[in-house]
Amino acid sequence: MIVNVKHSVVSIAGVVLSQAANFIAVILIGKFCGPSELGYFSQLNAIGLFAGSVLGLRLEVACMAADKKLAVQALVSSSCVATAIALLLAAVAVISGQQKYLTVVVLATGVFLQQALSSALASERKYLSIAVQRAFPNVAFAVAFIALMMVARHPWSGPDIFAVYSFVFFASAVVPLVGYLVASRPMLSPECLKFSRLQLDYAKFSLPTTSLNSVVIYSIAILMPLAFAPHDAGVFALAYRVGYFPASLLSQSLGAVFRRDLIDLVERGTDVRSGRNPATSFSLVLMPLSVVLIAAGYLGLALIINFKMGDLWQQSMEVYLLFSPYFLTMAVFGSLAQVFIVFKQQKFDLMIQLMSAASIFIIFAFRSIFRLDFMSVVLLLSFMGTLVACIGIYYSVNVAKGGKSIKPRDSVAI
Repeated sequence: MIVNVKHSVVSIAGVVLSQAANFIAVILIGKFCGPSELGYFSQLNAIGLFAGSVLGLRLEVACMAADKKLAVQALVSSSCVATAIALLLAAVAVISGQQKYLTVVVLATGVFLQQALSSALASERKYLSIAVQRAFPNVAFAVAFIALMMVARHPWSGPDIFAVYSFVFFASAVVPLVGYLVASRPMLSPECLKFSRLQLDYAKFSLPTTSLNSVVIYSIAILMPLAFAPHDAGVFALAYRVGYFPASLLSQSLGAVFRRDLIDLVERGTDVRSGRNPATSFSLVLMPLSVVLIAAGYLGLALIINFKMGDLWQQSMEVYLLFSPYFLTMAVFGSLAQVFIVFKQQKFDLMIQLMSAASIFIIFAFRSIFRLDFMSVVLLLSFMGTLVACIGIYYSVNVAKGGKSIKPRDSVAI
């Protein structure tokens, strides 16, 4: 089984446009505001993205289903949970006198709503709509930032830039969600406020797994400014943002299409053990794409630094090269990991994410104890990340190979 080509192209186009706009914005922030402000922006952005991925307790995983009614019910119930938690976090921020984190809550809410709606749209294979709603926030922010820099009379700080980004993202997520719910109003009922058994089954492992995955993705960006100078954090943020692009691109596009097609394969009662391993077939597409994207990222980064950003950012090239094995293996594993969800074997994914998170914190602990320099920490992070990702690829292929013809249990209100 190989994913649908048309759906894959549309999904890739949407993610590419979104990431390209985001990348342009990152370059502009670094150019006009400097490495330090880019480091602060990246830190707050990482916190917001991390919080958004777990804000709904992963109940939204069930939003991608073969039955649209189940998808709508999961979207409504999970959104209610996420909104309640967001309001609670906002109240805690105000009461504790940390109002600066209100913008982080705003971004987290927008991230959750976008992810939940994308899953619901994937249930109907509306990949063009998904592409548009993913790309619009970053495109709008890039345009807004350019306009702000043209009229600004003084330099903008990282937190101020982040506030603009948060509100643009939130508004861009709420509007299409409301439109989707209005269009789906015949399916809305009091049952939508209850949780299905499928949601609870998914959430049982998805919440800790996704929490750890978010830690793996965003903790480095959060910890770098705490362990090293703002300049080093900014240099790393640029290289990491560019290098992680293939993993983000493929998991959000091909990975989502792969999961949706795999759901249908299982729903039809097909025994994947009797045919070619779907993970193996999929990896034959993923690997060459990953290599090309990572090579293109390096060349693009070199051009941007040499012709636009200057010598201050040259160290980003070294960071990118050291991290390239990690970027490659994560680009493959990030998409293949969808098999764990479909075959309800998320315990393997949980194990992989636990290993990744533990290695990151151990490395930063070593840095504190042994006073490791910046490039040594980068090398250790790349080595351990690559090793763990390879283990993840091995398990995902084996889970798909031993997959059974199971059907998801019917939705039952709890």
